[in-house]
Amino acid sequence: MKFFHRYQSTIHGNYRRAYLRCGFIAGMLLSLYILVRHLIGLPAESPESYISDAILLLSIFLFAIAYRNALPDKSVTLKELMLFGIGTALVASILYALLLWAFCIAVPQQTALFVLTMTGDEITVDDPQINYWAAAWALVTGIKMAVLGSFGAFLAAVIFKNEKPEIKTKH
Repeated sequence: MKFFHRYQSTIHGNYRRAYLRCGFIAGMLLSLYILVRHLIGLPAESPESYISDAILLLSIFLFAIAYRNALPDKSVTLKELMLFGIGTALVASILYALLLWAFCIAVPQQTALFVLTMTGDEITVDDPQINYWAAAWALVTGIKMAVLGSFGAFLAAVIFKNEKPEIKTKH
C-alpha cells in the first residue's frame, strides 16, 4: 500500500458537477437514439449496439477534451480525468437504463423485439411478464454501458492527461 501514497495529485476543477452535466447529456443522447429509431419505424433490435457504444465512447472522449480545455492552464491529471470519465459513464448508464425501462414499459412492442432478438423466445405484448423483461433489459444494459464507459474513461484519461503527479520522497 505504500506505493499508492507516493503520489500527490491536484484536482484542478469541479469534476463532480461536470460529470453530472455531461453524464446527463450522454444518457439523453443514448435514449434519443432508441426513440428516434422507434419514430422512424426501424425499432432498435437490441438495447445496446455498436451505435450506442459509439455514442457513449465518443461522448466520454469529447467531454473529457472539453473538461480539460475548460480548466485553468488546461492541465489535468490522470486521476482527475478518470474520476470525471467514470462519473460521466455511471450517470449516463443509469439515466439510459431508467429511460430505457420507461420506454419499454410505454412501448411493449419494443420489449418484445428485444426479447426475440436477444433470447430467441417470442413473447406477445399481452404477456404478463413483459414489464419484468423491460426491467431486466434496462438493468443488463445499464451495467454493460457502465463497464464500457468506464473502460472508455480509462482510455480517455490515459490519452488526454497532460500533467504528471508529484512523487513524494522521504528524506
